Amino acid sequence: MRTSTLLILDDHAQDADIIAREARNLGFEVRVLADASLFIDAFLAWKPTHLAIDIVMPSINGIEILKTLAQLDCQSSIILSSGIGSDTLPAAQLAAIEHNLNIRGILYQPFHQHILRNLLTDQVSVDLHAHTSSDASAQSLIVDASTIDDAIRNHQFSVFYQPQIELFTGKVIGFEGLLRWKHPTLGIKLPELFIPVAEKTGQIDQLTQIVIESGFNFIRSLSKTLSFSLNISAKSIKNHLLTSTLINASQASELAPERVILELTETATMHDPEEAQHILSQLRAEGFKLSIDDFGTGYSSMAQLAKLPFTELKIDKSFVTTMETSSKSRKVVASTLKLAESLGLETIAEGVENTLAAIGLRELGCRYGQGYYFARPMDQAAAKTWLTQWNNQF
Repeated sequence: MRTSTLLILDDHAQDADIIAREARNLGFEVRVLADASLFIDAFLAWKPTHLAIDIVMPSINGIEILKTLAQLDCQSSIILSSGIGSDTLPAAQLAAIEHNLNIRGILYQPFHQHILRNLLTDQVSVDLHAHTSSDASAQSLIVDASTIDDAIRNHQFSVFYQPQIELFTGKVIGFEGLLRWKHPTLGIKLPELFIPVAEKTGQIDQLTQIVIESGFNFIRSLSKTLSFSLNISAKSIKNHLLTSTLINASQASELAPERVILELTETATMHDPEEAQHILSQLRAEGFKLSIDDFGTGYSSMAQLAKLPFTELKIDKSFVTTMETSSKSRKVVASTLKLAESLGLETIAEGVENTLAAIGLRELGCRYGQGYYFARPMDQAAAKTWLTQWNNQF
């Protein structure tokens, strides 16, 4: 079996040493260079399994280096970094993918050991919240009014946060709050396991309250501009206390309603369109924004949607994840974006899992995106760390 080898191009000795030391600890053979011409020569002679490239160096065009590697049919796993933090990094990553280079990821300053290790070992981070009700562990969990009530009392429900990105600039514009059940023995459970039950038992408003209080306070602590999106159940729309609950939470957390986006599915507004229009109009009058979630999967009337005071349209991930391989999906996304433009709605796509999807959405005119390509849902501590690392590039 071939020994893993790493060739580093970096003119900052301390940064290069950090990467080299971690690589050697993992059993890599490592070489470090600070000259781009020598780097290309070494690449041709050595054919390393991995490359770590500082693409922002004096007198060096990082994009041109990547293009040269592409012309040389580079098959190495590539880690991009920058010692000074620059918006060149995302652009370089896009350019590299477009040239069919194997980009493992971006290493932002300050370097974090676990992130560097994952990039070097080609590991995909484990999604601890990806267990569904089909898991064996979930089958042993009885979900009813009693167990949900017990979980609420013991603070087992927690909000995880997934960033939303402006596709044309790469900047974070907000987070979506996603509820998780952190069961003490069975681990983290996704909402499809407990939300349908809570809707039937009448406990859905209690769970929504957890997301509202936790999410509002967290987003307020992060920034004065970031938005917060949360899902609103069809059952909650019928609750006339929803507006006052949101207003009170907004005032208590000092989070302006204009920074809150309420996501509702198409079908949630169709059961009683007149009542939905009344409540949604109240929320808009207070300043809250409204998003049509999972658009394209329901059977709503375009005329009915036009009557409701939505401000945003969210493209369902089933179309986003298949638009690279399905012309039909791409056409659905394109037509949806045109519809949103005609209605004066902002657009966001969920399920952005790779660079090609991000590029494709941007080319079609979609303004915002979220998905595993940017980050998985994270708890508060991880979300704070991620945001700091992401913002370092700007």
